[in-house]
Amino acid sequence: MALILLIDDDGFYRSIIRPILEESGHQVIEAQDGLEGVERFRAQGPDLVITDMRLPGFDGGEVIRRLREMDGRARILAVSGAATFYNVDYFQLAKEVGADAILRKLDPVERVLAEVNRILDARAA
Repeated sequence: MALILLIDDDGFYRSIIRPILEESGHQVIEAQDGLEGVERFRAQGPDLVITDMRLPGFDGGEVIRRLREMDGRARILAVSGAATFYNVDYFQLAKEVGADAILRKLDPVERVLAEVNRILDARAA
């Protein structure tokens, strides 16, 4: 299947999403902040990145910008627990910087898996 990079500082969220992806046949690597995520993307070239929009260091918007600079065809799913924080609309920001899709962390894991598969299938076609 696919190599997926999961960038999120929330270990609980990673512990929920990772097994779902692995049970579907994907290999998952993790990063706990934006800088580590960009470094892992550069080193391992994953097929898909799932990134939180609120991260320590630099946020998901900056992660997506940097990934797009490195590879304009990178597949990116942005997630956020909050639509806005300190007047930043994370969903709008994710769209502006080029996320392929945006989900709320509270969406059912089945929806996350369906969106992962949709993004991977769309780029493969």
